[in-house]
Amino acid sequence: MLRKFAVLTLALVLVAGASTVVQAQHGGNWVLLGERRIDGRVDTDRIDVGRDNGRFRAIQFRVSGGAVMFNRIRVKYLHGAAQEFSVRSEIQDGGKTRPIGLPGERRVIESVSMWYSKRNWRTRPTVRVYGIR
Repeated sequence: MLRKFAVLTLALVLVAGASTVVQAQHGGNWVLLGERRIDGRVDTDRIDVGRDNGRFRAIQFRVSGGAVMFNRIRVKYLHGAAQEFSVRSEIQDGGKTRPIGLPGERRVIESVSMWYSKRNWRTRPTVRVYGIR
């Protein structure tokens, strides 16, 4: 009986471990932090996130409605610390940036600012920011 219990326990541990590996390969659980409709008259926008969303280890931008050329982003954390990241990527309609790791411990994000090149859009693209815990 004890041997059957040990085998069953081992099987459950292996299944749980395999599930975690599959989840990591598919990007984990991304959480929508906020979105902004890009305005072609300015070349910067900010998305306020807030402390209620929790702590994150990486962010990602997803674009719909037109291509956006990102130059850089600035992540402001709770208590005032901030980090800037050079992106320099054009993200096509329906595309996304690579995951952008946030160095150090998981942190509460207060806001995310983005600088992008102005384009002559027919419609205003929407940029969504996602975070992974």
